[in-house]
Amino acid sequence: MIGRIVRHSAAALSVALALAADAAPKDPIPTSTDEARKLAGMLPQTAEDHAAMARSYEQKAADWRKEAALHREMAAAYAKSHPDVKGGVRNPEAMKMEKHCMAIVKDAEKLAADADWSARYHHERAKEPEGRAK
Repeated sequence: MIGRIVRHSAAALSVALALAADAAPKDPIPTSTDEARKLAGMLPQTAEDHAAMARSYEQKAADWRKEAALHREMAAAYAKSHPDVKGGVRNPEAMKMEKHCMAIVKDAEKLAADADWSARYHHERAKEPEGRAK
């Protein structure tokens, strides 16, 4: 029984890690002043630049929502595979994993909301006259 639980948990963890690596943001984070200057040169200048950036943020929001859903499902699957102890006491391992997964859900939902805000911002900038869309 314990071997089966370990195998199921290992399989779920493998899938989760593969999906998380696939969903992780791929944009570079500047680590130096020179890199920050290069990125500043990529700031949107035109309405089309803003529209493209808005679409990018919309995709990021969708990706973060997928990440949140994945961790909700993982928490439920882990709880199901680690039932409560006799007498109605919650399984401490299930509680620990639920706390872990729900923290990721909360963070991913916050990132999705931030990306939604950024998408709305860039859609508004894209509607401005060409000289003001900066």
